[in-house]
Amino acid sequence: MQVLNPFLQLSYRRPRTTLLALFALTLLLAAGLRQLETRNSFDGELPADDPINQGIEAVEAVFGERSVVLIGLEAESAYTPEAAQKIIDISNALTEVPHVLPDEIVSLSTLANVSQRSWGLETGGFLDELPADEAAWQQLQADVAGNAMVLGRLVSADGSLAVIAAALEDGFDGGAVYEAVSEIAAHYAGPERIHITGAPVLVEDVQRGISGDSRRFIPIAIVLIFIGFYISFRRLAGVLLPVGMVIMSIIWTMGFMGYAGLPVTVVSNALPVIMVAVASSYAIHFMNAYYRLAGQYETGPALAEATLQKIGLPILITGLTSALGSASLLIFKITSLREFGIIGSVGFLLATFICLTFLPAVCALLKPPARKAYQSAGLQRFLRALTQMARGHRRAVAAAYLLLIALAVYFIGQVKIGDDYLKFFPKSHQGRIAAETFNDRLSGVRTMDIMVDATPYGGIKDDAFFRSLNDFQDGLMEYDEVGHTYSYRDVVRHLSANLNGETDALPENAEIAQYLMLHEMSATPGEVFALRSEDDNQARIQVFLKSSDPEVHQALYEDIQADAAHFFPEGGTPLTFGGDVMHRIALGTYIVEGKVLNIILALLIVFLSCLIIFRSLSKSLMALLPITVSLLMVFGLMGLIGIRLGISTALLTAMIVGIGVDFAVHYLVGYFRDREEMPADEAIGHNSLHTGQAIAYDAASNIAGFSVLSFSGFLPVQHFGWLLALSMLLIFLNTMVLYPAMLVQKEQRLAPPEFA
Repeated sequence: MQVLNPFLQLSYRRPRTTLLALFALTLLLAAGLRQLETRNSFDGELPADDPINQGIEAVEAVFGERSVVLIGLEAESAYTPEAAQKIIDISNALTEVPHVLPDEIVSLSTLANVSQRSWGLETGGFLDELPADEAAWQQLQADVAGNAMVLGRLVSADGSLAVIAAALEDGFDGGAVYEAVSEIAAHYAGPERIHITGAPVLVEDVQRGISGDSRRFIPIAIVLIFIGFYISFRRLAGVLLPVGMVIMSIIWTMGFMGYAGLPVTVVSNALPVIMVAVASSYAIHFMNAYYRLAGQYETGPALAEATLQKIGLPILITGLTSALGSASLLIFKITSLREFGIIGSVGFLLATFICLTFLPAVCALLKPPARKAYQSAGLQRFLRALTQMARGHRRAVAAAYLLLIALAVYFIGQVKIGDDYLKFFPKSHQGRIAAETFNDRLSGVRTMDIMVDATPYGGIKDDAFFRSLNDFQDGLMEYDEVGHTYSYRDVVRHLSANLNGETDALPENAEIAQYLMLHEMSATPGEVFALRSEDDNQARIQVFLKSSDPEVHQALYEDIQADAAHFFPEGGTPLTFGGDVMHRIALGTYIVEGKVLNIILALLIVFLSCLIIFRSLSKSLMALLPITVSLLMVFGLMGLIGIRLGISTALLTAMIVGIGVDFAVHYLVGYFRDREEMPADEAIGHNSLHTGQAIAYDAASNIAGFSVLSFSGFLPVQHFGWLLALSMLLIFLNTMVLYPAMLVQKEQRLAPPEFA
């Protein structure tokens, strides 16, 4: 603090110059807001050298990367003139959608079919023309039921849901595609229900949700802190000054993001609200000290200087510790979490700087308030009762905490890992309804691609490889979570069954080559080489999954790897995995690994920071106590009620430690300063009432701010918001109970510290 004093003195000695400089910086950083971008995709989240990521890229290198939009038509039956005509019309309408590849639209109206008839083979599209009578409709239904590539993939077994799938070109504009597909859905809805889904649709839903959240969160949070500051201080200046500081902190932080090229993501979407809570915390402690000292000084500069001398050190300590706590997120190998670690660190430092310059400068220009600091009688009674309870029932308090900690540790073991992507959205969200409808009626919307190397067999036309692939694919269907599999095996078997009659006999080498040639002649290039490489050395199996649970995906991935050698004895295990679910599997692994290291690093940062401040091992350990206990309680609650540890909730440790340390530092600094002038019992009581009131206001501000996140359209953000709000309440209560109970017992061992 002594090093910074000459710089900080400018705020109250030259307040107008200080405010002019801050205003200029605010305008400069506000210009960075125009450069902010949104990233809603999880591509690029994994390290380049990650084995799963390398596998995904290897599959894409051979078979390309195709994003697909899915439109589902839900009716009593797809086998009616009205429903069938809509399938044709929607398929045609999709050809006009920007970025859709017209020759890669797949539906009953575009697929060719080979069917066995009493008079011979019939080839042609399922809906080249609408059936003219009941017998023709029944024949269409039989043709669909007899084609394993269509039943369960494009039409549900009960005929109530039909799908039109459209592949998109690389570099497509997600917003333009989303708007066009939504217009198609709205135009053709009724009486049939139209669903739209697929990764591009869900990604755009996320982006629009992020933008909507940002527009809603900040105004609500600022209104709440207006109310909170008025309740806390009952003065206009006590409202306007902190709110001004909060708004500046948001502008500076978001402007920095724009200049630094750090995008708004599902993770950093919560940043404005976090900045509201953090900045208001610093402002509360400053203004609380300002009003408590007001009666002792006659001029604004003198009062501003005294306030800064009294509260500047704790604010600086908490700001630095919070920034370092956020920096602990850099331990993760997940891009969005690392980015948030950088943004949070910079944002907390900027808020600290603004608090220690803007507020003293404005206060120096104001006449000291005549009235004493506002004291809430109800809050004072509550704090007094809480302190007396903790001091008078130490053994009961200790026993209760030991029991709660034991329960928390047990339930932490029940926490599930990874985000269930569909459950990003509330149950009423149309994107979730569509995806769940596809999961229930069809083979599922999540996919795992398996590239099988046929090089040791001489290529995919080898009958020994074909038999191995056939058995392997049949084995995949034995897993409950697998809804459907699709590969060139299905094309060959369908053609074989219709050309040679229904038979279970598998084709030989020459027949496989013949069937593949027929398929290549009748299908589009996109359809052909989505199943096999151009050199015929790799085959691709699309595995459609009915579950979106990442733990289910992880278990399936491990089981398939373990079984592969049994089906493909030649050349070891020739499988390479791709598809969207593989990203989630890898993310879950990094979340677990990073979370453990993040907890250790965050607590270590707080410990070392407090060791520098208090110059005492025991006091530094004490600073960790309410935070550590609160962490255990929060993660135990997650395990108890089933909240997953995913991308968003992985932030909890850094935020709880970084923000919650504010309470511990302010309480301990206040206690040890009071202890220099009064006995321990009196110091505890005085500190619990005075510093405790500021901590209570701080906690209330944080709780109100973080609760705003509960209005998010994304369930992980909702969970993050109310868990963070709950953690602030827990840290407040743990601080106000544990310290009074412990400090009396440690009175003989804890001498007042010499602050650095």
